[in-house]
Amino acid sequence: MIHFIKTRKTQLNKLLSKILGAGKQFPSFHFTKENGDWSIDFPEDKQQFSLEEIAQGKPILITYYVPEWKEYAEQQLWLLQKSVRRLSELGVQILTITNLSIPKIKELKSSEKLNFSIYHDDNQEIAKAIGLLSEQTPCTQFYAGISENLPLPASFLVLANGLIIHHFIDIELKSYLSYKEIEVFVNNYKNFDFFLQILVYKVYRFNIYIIFLHNQTDYIN
Repeated sequence: MIHFIKTRKTQLNKLLSKILGAGKQFPSFHFTKENGDWSIDFPEDKQQFSLEEIAQGKPILITYYVPEWKEYAEQQLWLLQKSVRRLSELGVQILTITNLSIPKIKELKSSEKLNFSIYHDDNQEIAKAIGLLSEQTPCTQFYAGISENLPLPASFLVLANGLIIHHFIDIELKSYLSYKEIEVFVNNYKNFDFFLQILVYKVYRFNIYIIFLHNQTDYIN
């Protein structure tokens, strides 16, 4: 059983402060076809993809899954699979990143009947880049029940352009990112995007009107 050592919360906050949060840009990685088991259709001749290509113009939920977190990781995966249909209806792509090898990923997807994309993080480079794994501050300092430094289990809601609009991590391993929470942030983004479109349109119409008045004045003169 893994549990958080509460007396070391202050030290852990230093590690948490390095995790990319809302308003930050998700690192620009090139994801390779061979390093993932994909539930997204890509051109057959394309071997590398950007995050934008994976997102396909939609918000994307990126979850870091590490089986060594045991019960917490199992529940995290189960809840994600349970939300696949509703996330799809909401217009959200799903990408799970893991330290598992490709054969283990295929075995996991088959045994758990998972129908979302899972990507192997080679040398855990992605985990390091987004702040979930630190060699200087190993998570073994803060948790009892694990014997190796592991990426922290976390989720990021990212726009197609790479902007992070929400991230979730529970250091005490007691709660999970819910569909409702995702829905709120996605809808807020959609409403804000719609507002911007209206604003741009109104500015455009105003500029046209100013040009019209200017032309009328020139005509009168």
